[in-house]
Parts: sequence; C-alpha cells; structure tokens
Amino acid sequence: GFISSLMAEHWVHIDPHKPRSQKSAVLLMNGFGSSKAGCLAQMNYWRQQGMDVYIPDVLKRKSIAVSSDAMRAFVQEYELDEYKSIHAICYIAGSFLLHTYLQEAEMPNLKTIVYDRSPTQERAPKAVMNRIPFLGVVAMGRVLEDLALAEWPEPPDGAVVNKGLIIENRATALMRLLQSEAMDMGPLVYDWRTIDPSAKDAFHVALDHNMMYERWDLLGQPVLYFIEHGRFPADLPRERI
Repeated sequence: GFISSLMAEHWVHIDPHKPRSQKSAVLLMNGFGSSKAGCLAQMNYWRQQGMDVYIPDVLKRKSIAVSSDAMRAFVQEYELDEYKSIHAICYIAGSFLLHTYLQEAEMPNLKTIVYDRSPTQERAPKAVMNRIPFLGVVAMGRVLEDLALAEWPEPPDGAVVNKGLIIENRATALMRLLQSEAMDMGPLVYDWRTIDPSAKDAFHVALDHNMMYERWDLLGQPVLYFIEHGRFPADLPRERI
C-alpha cells in the first residue's frame, strides 16, 4: 500500500516500495486560498498520477521568516533532494516561498514549475492592506503584511526549469470588492509573455483563484501534459478569454 497521511498539517502521499531516486514527486505550493477542501481535491487527483505528492503547510501566519524556516525544514524532513525529479505547482504566496528557498539552496532535480497566475489576485496582499488592514491581518496573520511589503524574489531561470503559466481570467469576490485598490496599481497584464518572458507556455482559464485549488477535472490533464512535453495541449486558449 501507499502511505497517505496528514502529518502536522502537511498532506503527503508516498509509495514506500520504491526509493526516491527512482521516483518523481509533485510539490504543491499553496497560498492564502488554500483550504481543507482544496487540499483534498489536490490530493485526490495527484495521488492517482503515479507520483509521490507533497502539499506542505509552510505558509505561517506569524511572518515570512517563520514560513521560510518551515519550508527549509519540510524539504529536509521529506528528503526532496533525493527524488529523480520534482514537479512544482505554485500558487501566489507558495511561489514566493519556493523562490526564496531556491535563492539560498540548490534543487537540481526541480524540472517543472507550473504557476497559477492571476493579474487581479496577485494584488490582493497590497489591496487588502490598503483598504482593510486590520481584517486582513486577523484573517491571514502578519505574513500577509510581510508579503504586501516584500520585494518578490526572481523566479528561477527558464533555461534550467520548464515553467508554464495558468492564467486566471475571473476575479474572486474579494478582488471585485477591492477593484478600485487593485486598479490604482496600474493596468492589469494578461499577456503571458509579459508576465514571465522565460516561461515556455501558458493558457487562460475561466476560473477564479478559489476554483484553481479544486477544479482538477479542468486543470489536471493540461498540467500532466506540460510535465511530460514542456508545453500545454495545443487546443487551450493562449489569449485572454
């Protein structure tokens, strides 16, 4: 049997019959939109795809520094550097933590990163801290304020890691509420080559940020295809929908 567990708050699915050196793993770096329902949907899909699955609970309310410590501890505890290959799926705050980790540590077996990109939702930390700072910190912790103020680390080079983008084309209720704060930050950019010039490919989806955690009936196959081929299926929209 497989080992599937909720360790601390980490969601983990490991095939104990094979050494890590003969396996691939998918690493889901969740953000503020993460929920038990989202993690369950992620695990239910990914554990059926022939890879070990890790959904670390490393976005900590207290601060970015505590979150980064938790990320380092997680990678060491589960010996992620022992895998033949790692394929990461990153949400917004999750990508911050992965990029921060990669700035100080090697992960040569990291082959793929598929990013959930949202021109509106990526403005959420600053928009919330501008409009409803007290509620934001109560809801998400001091880490939200940290991320609103932080200099975001550079993503890994596209020559080393295959990077793909899934671009949300629907705004959440929160971002519709904070529309004026978001628009004050300048025009929204939906052109994927502008969003990340070193990405290999991208497609647009009519989903909002919350749906991106759960709709693996729509997202799963394109992500698997990208992991295998370094591009998304040809029939998916490359332009805003």
